[in-house]
Amino acid sequence: MRPEPVSNEIMLTTEAKDCKNISQDYYDSLVNSLQIHIIRCPSCHHAGNMVIHGYYHRWAKSFQNTFRLRIRRLKCRECGKTHAILPSSLVPYCQVSTDAQIQIARKVEEETPPDVLIAPESDIDENNVKSVVRKYRRHWRERLRSEGMSLVNLNTLIRQCFAFYSAQFMQIRRKLNAFIPDTT
Repeated sequence: MRPEPVSNEIMLTTEAKDCKNISQDYYDSLVNSLQIHIIRCPSCHHAGNMVIHGYYHRWAKSFQNTFRLRIRRLKCRECGKTHAILPSSLVPYCQVSTDAQIQIARKVEEETPPDVLIAPESDIDENNVKSVVRKYRRHWRERLRSEGMSLVNLNTLIRQCFAFYSAQFMQIRRKLNAFIPDTT
């Protein structure tokens, strides 16, 4: 059984310019490019108090591969809250990549059976696809329609989801998640 994340942890999502790219090297270059000393704590809103606090591992799946990523955690020296940094190519508490979830949601909108995306060598299986379809239909389809959001441009969609819902696209768990723009 996997341990639950720290209860006072808030996710920080940073924009991945290439949402199809998921690798430890890409993640490391993305978080290393952030100027953590200017990131504002989403809990106490102070800037300049973030320090690297540690790491944890999580799994991520795309249609091509499964990756084990080492995720960086920050801690605010002012309020003591911890924050995990995720790229926008990942959805908090979900193994299936954002790009794969978008592809599945597009198939739902096209009324094409999403299982056509599953190739025998794919790391995303039928259960993953069914889960994404269910979550999209129950939680996100009407949200997108009500705000006139489109599945065409992934980075625009992600920014809009944070603007309207303070959540990553396809994020179901109501855990706090703050979008941090590129700090370089």
